[in-house]
Amino acid sequence: NGLTDVVIFGPDGTPLHASELLYKKSILIARGSFRPPTLVQQDMIRRTYGQFCAEPDVNPESAYFLTEITLDNLRADGELNERDFMDRAEILGALWHSVILSNCMQHKKLIAYFQDYKVPRIGLAMGARKLQNIIQETYQHNLDNLLGAFGELFLRHVRFYVYPAREAGSGALLTAQNIHVPREIHFLYQHLLDHGNIVDVQEFDPAILHIYHKEVLKMIQQNESGWEEKVPENVARIIREKNLFRLIPFKN
Repeated sequence: NGLTDVVIFGPDGTPLHASELLYKKSILIARGSFRPPTLVQQDMIRRTYGQFCAEPDVNPESAYFLTEITLDNLRADGELNERDFMDRAEILGALWHSVILSNCMQHKKLIAYFQDYKVPRIGLAMGARKLQNIIQETYQHNLDNLLGAFGELFLRHVRFYVYPAREAGSGALLTAQNIHVPREIHFLYQHLLDHGNIVDVQEFDPAILHIYHKEVLKMIQQNESGWEEKVPENVARIIREKNLFRLIPFKN
């Protein structure tokens, strides 16, 4: 309804007041569709949060983790689907995650929102492909002011935590160190690596890197077997009980 850019729900679905939850807390955010949350996303969240809380400038007792879904994601199929959001929020709540629904399609807008609450450290957890897309888009859309655009995104108290992925075809490991970066900003990107604005997630499970959430969603929609093994057990249970995300009803 345009009343606010951000609303926050706790794991039990209770709305949370941003000023009480966020003020002077270090925040780690994972944004995505979570349709559905996969084992890869859960491993990324767990490993990144451990690394985030171990940072010397983060107090673990005042650190908080949030999952985020943007309005443009909920409108991906046309009209805003409120039921779809509630289903995804329930699943994330079952994983004991608080959920942000935001109108901050650009990362810099989300970062600016958190700055209003004097958040001392902001972490963004994402896959290597997502980081590559962010770098490419920031470069392409700001050719006349690259330093300003990257400066708005990679502030001193903001750190991007990058979970690895497998290269399509070759299967090579894709990390923050070897993603494709436009030649014109190679030195700028290296500066961000050297100063810790972008870091790799140090621990990960290589056995699950073959899981892609879009493929899992397609398997669910087409009622193909095997998708349950690619998501957390309680996520699979809720999806089956509520018949979520499907185009074809589940088989008995």
